[in-house]
Amino acid sequence: MNDKQKQLIEAAIVLFAKEGFWNTPTSRIAKQAGVGTGTLFNYFESKAVLIDAVYAQLKQEFIGYILSDYPEDGSAKTKFEHIWFRYIDWSIYNPVRRNLLIQLRLSDLVSKEEQQRQEERLIAMAELVDQAIQEDVLIDIPITYLGEIFQAQIDAAVRYATSNELTDMELARHITQGFEIFWRSITK
Repeated sequence: MNDKQKQLIEAAIVLFAKEGFWNTPTSRIAKQAGVGTGTLFNYFESKAVLIDAVYAQLKQEFIGYILSDYPEDGSAKTKFEHIWFRYIDWSIYNPVRRNLLIQLRLSDLVSKEEQQRQEERLIAMAELVDQAIQEDVLIDIPITYLGEIFQAQIDAAVRYATSNELTDMELARHITQGFEIFWRSITK
């Protein structure tokens, strides 16, 4: 990806988060990026393609952060805990990007192809669940339901931490307590 593409994606992130997808014309995105509208369409053939690129950028940042220093040889609990802490950390320190990623995930604006491409990057999660099943750690629960429980508890932890402006030791304690509640809810 070249600099102009990065500029356009960053401009789109800022404006989509501030004004919404439907209220943000491509001309304003181009202006925010400091390029002409024609330049935007040289890189992204439509607003839909740009939205896919924004989603891919946010998802790659998010997944890259979560999987950084991932404990490949750790126990299932250690791996879940790593993901839990990194997920909350990224969410708290990137609230605009997190909220936009959630909006995109819940909308019908991102193409099925792009969603599938990004989900394939989460192979470590599928392997983690398989490992926990093989170790007879998890309760008998469908993986999609496990994912929903994880997402709901993560969202609650992030909302609580941000609304109460938790920092430092208080934040660390909150994240640890939240993980223990989650872990007890999914294990035998």
